[in-house]
Amino acid sequence: MIIDILIVGIAATLTLDIAQQLMKQLLNWPATNWAIIGRWAAGVAQGRFVNHAIGSSPQVDNELALGWLVHYGVGIAYGAIYLFLVYVILGTGPAYVPAMAFGIVSVAVTWFMMEPILGAGVMAANTDDPPAKRLHDFGSHLGFGLGLYLGGLLL
Repeated sequence: MIIDILIVGIAATLTLDIAQQLMKQLLNWPATNWAIIGRWAAGVAQGRFVNHAIGSSPQVDNELALGWLVHYGVGIAYGAIYLFLVYVILGTGPAYVPAMAFGIVSVAVTWFMMEPILGAGVMAANTDDPPAKRLHDFGSHLGFGLGLYLGGLLL
């Protein structure tokens, strides 16, 4: 089961990354800066969970690598939750509709937890272009849902 979780979680996270690159090329929307997530994670390790000024906070050593590690770690954890839901709760297996639904629901963590604690506000309300940021987040998580499905096909 651990191999299944790794396959699904990595496939989903990789697909999210590909979706972000496509949005960058097609819509000129920047991909997520994972260094900021690494900087935030370093702060969490020091007891600082909320950082409303993360962009102007001092850089930390290896923040980009740490951010990518956190990004893929969260994706793998989400993969585990998804597989638990489809196997144990639904009594089925990975499939397109549950994967896409999970991807769509997972954007709530970005909108209602991560963006507020990093100073972007609920649903990116404090950013330069909230509607574009929301669409970027949503598109990224649609990519994640598609990746859950594709990873499930590999099992």
